[in-house]
Amino acid sequence: MPSSVTPSTLDRLARRLDGLADQVPSTPEAIDPVTLTDDISMLAHHLQHALECAQDRFTAPATVHPPGCTTLVQLATATAGIAHALHTLTEALAYATTGFQREGTEKPIPSHLRNDPQILRTLAAEHCVTARFRLRDTATALREASSPPRPSAPRASRPRTQPATTSQSGQSTRR
Repeated sequence: MPSSVTPSTLDRLARRLDGLADQVPSTPEAIDPVTLTDDISMLAHHLQHALECAQDRFTAPATVHPPGCTTLVQLATATAGIAHALHTLTEALAYATTGFQREGTEKPIPSHLRNDPQILRTLAAEHCVTARFRLRDTATALREASSPPRPSAPRASRPRTQPATTSQSGQSTRR
């Protein structure tokens, strides 16, 4: 059974994470609960797909050979990075929707921060920037894992030189 998780799978996932990182808002003015929900949904989809690919291989561990094991470990590590970014975006959505709720209702919310929608948008934007960095870091790690190892340049062999001989006698050459 061929592995459904290959270095090209990691590379494709890295490109998708980079694309999603480009879409994540980074300014308070760009924060929109609908867009954040879409970003979270897309990230959850990528996480689910990655886990399904890994699950196929984990169910038959005897068929996974050492290169495949390495790829699975790299994918599992990437899923942790995706999950962290997903958590951070979800926190951003919580800040954004609290601000959205405040703008839509007249009821005071029992916190001085929650009474200022601009502060909430700023906090949401900061979380989005953090999620963007996590997505980029995860994509970079996936890209490094999917690229073939660089062949090291052959070292030029130098002729061995004999170490300089020192005089074994303790006598001084001066007289």
